[in-house]
Amino acid sequence: MRWVFYLPNSAKIWYPMESGNPLDVHFYLDLEDRMIKRYTREPMGEIWSDDQRFRYWVLVETEAMRARAELGEIEVTVPENLGDRIKIDAAAIELLEVGTPEKPGNGHDVVSFLEYTSPQLPEELRPHWHGKMTSMDPGDTSLMMQLVASLKLIMAGVSGLMDMLKKRAFEHKYTPMIGRTHIVHAEPITFGVKLANWYDEMIRHTERMEQLMDRLAVGKLSGAVGMYTLDPKVEQIVCRRLGLSPVIATQVISRDIIAEYMTVLGLIAGSIRKFATTSRLMQQTEVRELQEPFRKGQKGSSAMPHKRNPVGGENISGLTHVIQAFVQVAFANQVTWHERDISNSGPERIILPDASILMDYILARFTKIVAGWSVFPERMAANLNLTKGLVYSQEVQALIAEKSGLPRQQAYGLVYEIAQRCWETGEDFQKALINTGEIRERISEAEIIGCFDLKEKIKHVDYIFSQVFGGE
Repeated sequence: MRWVFYLPNSAKIWYPMESGNPLDVHFYLDLEDRMIKRYTREPMGEIWSDDQRFRYWVLVETEAMRARAELGEIEVTVPENLGDRIKIDAAAIELLEVGTPEKPGNGHDVVSFLEYTSPQLPEELRPHWHGKMTSMDPGDTSLMMQLVASLKLIMAGVSGLMDMLKKRAFEHKYTPMIGRTHIVHAEPITFGVKLANWYDEMIRHTERMEQLMDRLAVGKLSGAVGMYTLDPKVEQIVCRRLGLSPVIATQVISRDIIAEYMTVLGLIAGSIRKFATTSRLMQQTEVRELQEPFRKGQKGSSAMPHKRNPVGGENISGLTHVIQAFVQVAFANQVTWHERDISNSGPERIILPDASILMDYILARFTKIVAGWSVFPERMAANLNLTKGLVYSQEVQALIAEKSGLPRQQAYGLVYEIAQRCWETGEDFQKALINTGEIRERISEAEIIGCFDLKEKIKHVDYIFSQVFGGE
């Protein structure tokens, strides 16, 4: 007797009851089924599809055989279009690996790949297909090609987001708003400066990705323990043709490289989480300085027809948690037992495609949100004036200290008492200062009023923009 459990995405588990072993469970699950289809954009999804993975393997195996022929190791002619002639059917290859309840599979993905592809080769090439290679020669080299391709898409996504942040920053270069520290009103800034800060943060991520690309674009054909069953020249030729550099390895490429890839993704995710969280806070009803796109007919609640929720920012904030959690898994995967064990293999089949797919999706969705923002300068102005001038307290205390010669802390204390009273009573801060004798003894009414000059507080906007965007 066998039970078959049907799972979401048509995944099937065969449970062979007669084995007596409750752990003897066979999974039928394509990589496409494991992907997060809701968040998968086609180009990134294609990179991490089973079909593409096997195509990379074909490429590595073909180039290795061609290099050996060119070096005179084997006396064969490798057709130029050999890779194109080999057809890939990921489901058929997986069936060889997993098998069926009636016919168990071989349990090895590379062996299954070789069994499927070898019969498609000209007969004289078959003895040399995967010759003197171990599974991780094509496996890890192809994985690095997938990561390079993924990083290129992510870099394009970061570039697109930066372009949009820059556009919106210049639109609101001089749009004043309140700066907040500890979520409390601090001093005036501009919305453009806030976005310029975000842009500057993304510049650093771009630099990180450029540096990572050189370390990521590596390959290995050095055999089962890294001692080169093949001539190292084969590795050099293959890597050059694949746009990679040879790397010293054991059976596998050291996982510090993959941990760095995941760390960079985690850092980018952290920045976007910060941006999305800030934009969500700006959309609170009481604040309402910003509104993410809300299309006609979109519903915010099944119960409350008035709702306009920042669901895009919420979705992005939540998904970044997943990427950052995966970083710790990548760190754990740096440890291998001697020259190779497979404790990294299972986790990487999850974290690498999913993190890459999520990063691609997050960048695209947040870029679209930024492009569609409704910005409300009048609300920004109203919030800036909400505390009736308290946000200019630093200017007042600094001027008192400079004009009267009082120690700074004593000047601070004078202003502090008035500011705290105004905070409690809602009095106008400027008027309270003018009506306080201890203040008027030290600075004039005109000087007090001069401390409340918004233009003075944001006069260095051009400098900030020149530092971030250059001379533009």
